[in-house]
Amino acid sequence: MLREPEAWDRAAFIELLASPEVGTYLGGPRPRDELEREMPDVPGRQSGHFVADLGGALFTQTANARSMRLAAKLGFTEVERFEAWGAEQWLGMRSPVTPSG
Repeated sequence: MLREPEAWDRAAFIELLASPEVGTYLGGPRPRDELEREMPDVPGRQSGHFVADLGGALFTQTANARSMRLAAKLGFTEVERFEAWGAEQWLGMRSPVTPSG
C-alpha cells in the first residue's frame, strides 16, 4: 500500500538521504547532522513522496549486509528466513512508533 509519510518514517528518510548509494541518484548524499536539523517531524509531505507500506514488514537477502544493518537501525526484528530468488531472504517486522503524550 502506498501512503503519505508519517512522523515515524523520519529516521528512514534521514538514513536514505544520507546514504552515498542513494545520493548517487539524487545529487549526492546530504550530511546527517544537516538532515537531523532540517528534516520536518513529518518528512516528505509533498507531491511525489510516498512510503510503500508492507504492514510493518520489510525483507532483504541475508547477503545484503547494508540492508540488514539499516533494518536493525530502524527497529526491525527477525521473523523468519526463507529461500527465494535463489538466495536466503530475511523477513523482519517493525511495530509503528506512536508519539506519546
